[in-house]
Amino acid sequence: MHLLFGEREGRERASIGGLPPGVVAVTVPVRRNGQGHLPRNKRGQPNIEIVDLVAEGPTSAYRPPETLDSRELIFALEAGRRDWATVVGYFGADRVSQKAIDLVVAGGVILRCAVDDDLDLAQPLSWRRSHSWSLMHVDVLHDLRGRPDPDALRGELIRKMMDVSELDGERTLLEAVASRSPLRVPNGSATRAGAWSVYEHALRAAIVWFPHNADGGDKLTANDLAGRAFLDSKAWTPEREAAFSNLIGQGFDQAVDKADTDLRLRGPLTWTLGSVAADANVARPWIALPARGIRAAGNVSCSAVGVLIVENADTFEKVCKIPGVPERWLCVWGEGYSSDGMVHLLRDLDLPVAAWCDLDAHGIQIIHVLEGKLGRLVHSLGMDLELWEKTPHRKNQKAKTVDGDKKLAAKLALKGPVSLRPLAKEIAKYGGSCEQQPIQEGVLPLLPRLLENVIAGAGRA
Repeated sequence: MHLLFGEREGRERASIGGLPPGVVAVTVPVRRNGQGHLPRNKRGQPNIEIVDLVAEGPTSAYRPPETLDSRELIFALEAGRRDWATVVGYFGADRVSQKAIDLVVAGGVILRCAVDDDLDLAQPLSWRRSHSWSLMHVDVLHDLRGRPDPDALRGELIRKMMDVSELDGERTLLEAVASRSPLRVPNGSATRAGAWSVYEHALRAAIVWFPHNADGGDKLTANDLAGRAFLDSKAWTPEREAAFSNLIGQGFDQAVDKADTDLRLRGPLTWTLGSVAADANVARPWIALPARGIRAAGNVSCSAVGVLIVENADTFEKVCKIPGVPERWLCVWGEGYSSDGMVHLLRDLDLPVAAWCDLDAHGIQIIHVLEGKLGRLVHSLGMDLELWEKTPHRKNQKAKTVDGDKKLAAKLALKGPVSLRPLAKEIAKYGGSCEQQPIQEGVLPLLPRLLENVIAGAGRA
C-alpha cells in the first residue's frame, strides 16, 4: 500500500514481531510545527510504542476482500475511524482479527496496534478507513445499498445523450451493454472511472455542460453545474471532478468556475484518485489538479527528470508544446509567487527544479523566495544579464513602480540567488522590466538544451 505524500513524513518501516502475512508495520509520526517526525526517546533512539499496519504491496483503488459480504463492507466503509471495541462488537471476537487483516491487505483500512516491550505486536487499538476507500466510499455505499433497475437507468442516460454528439462514443458503449447486466462502467469509457456512481455523475454533468457551452452561455460555476446535472449543488467529489474532466477533455478549472486553487501541470505525472486516473502527460495543453488534494489524497506517480516552473501563462502554454520537454520534465505554471501547495509538491517529488520567470526584479524575487522555502538551489532559465540588456523594456511604466523595482533589485543584488545577482545589480541602476515576447523567441528554441544543462549540473552537484 502506497502512503500519500502527506503521510510519509515521520514514517518508517518498523521491525515488529508477530506480523500476519501480507502486512507491514510503519511508525506513527509525532507532529511538531506542522510536520511529522519519527518518534524518539530522550537519547534520540526510535521510540516505537504504537504502529500502523498497512498492506505489504501495492493495492487496487477498490477491490474488497472476498471474505466480507455486502453488509460487512458497508460497516467498513461507513465510518472514517472506529475504535477496536466497536469492531470486535460487530464482527465478534472469534472472527474480528482475520476480517481486519483481510481489510488491511486489500488496502481498505489502516490498523493501529500497540507494541509490547519486546517489540512484538500487541493489542489492536483502532482502525481508520484508507484514503483510497475514503475517496470512493460515498459512491460505493450508494452501489452497495441498492440502485434502480440497471436497464432503466442505462436507458435514461442513453436517451439524454442522444442530442449531445460529443457523447456519441459513450452512448455507443452503453448501448452495447447486455440487457440485465449489473451497473458497471463500460470498458473503454473516456471517464476512466471505476465506480458506476462516479461514471454516472460524470455523464450527467457532461450532458448539461456540452450544450451550455455550444450555446455560448456564461461559464458555469461548479455548484451551478452540479445543481442542474445532479439536483444537488454539493454533489461534487474529487473523483467525479476527475472523471468529468477526462470525459470532456479539459481541466475542471477550465470547464467551470471553481474557488479552489489548482496547479496547472503537463508532464510525466499521474494522480490516481480512487478509481480515476488524471494523467498530466496526455493532457492538452495541460491539466489542472488541486494543490492541496494532490498531496492529501490519492497516489502520485512521477517519472520526470526535473520540474520546470514557468511564471508567464502564455510562455507556459508554449513550453508545453515543445517536443521532448513535457515528455521528460514536469512543467508547472508558477502564476507568480509559489503557493504552499506547489512548494509541498516540489518537496515531495525531490527533483531538480528549474524556473523561467519574468525578466525583472520580481522574477528574481520569486526564485529567491522559492529557494528559501525549498532550502535548495533553483536553476534560473532565460534570465541572464545579456538577455536583459538586449531585450526591449516595457514602456510607460509608472515612476513609483520603477523606484520600487530598483529598491527590491538592490536588496537582491546583495542577498538574492548568486547566479542572478549581476542581473539584480543592473536592474537596481535602471529599473524596468522586459517584454516577454522577444524573450520567448530567443529562449524557446534553446530550452531543451538549457534543461539538459540543468540535469548535467544537478548530477555534478
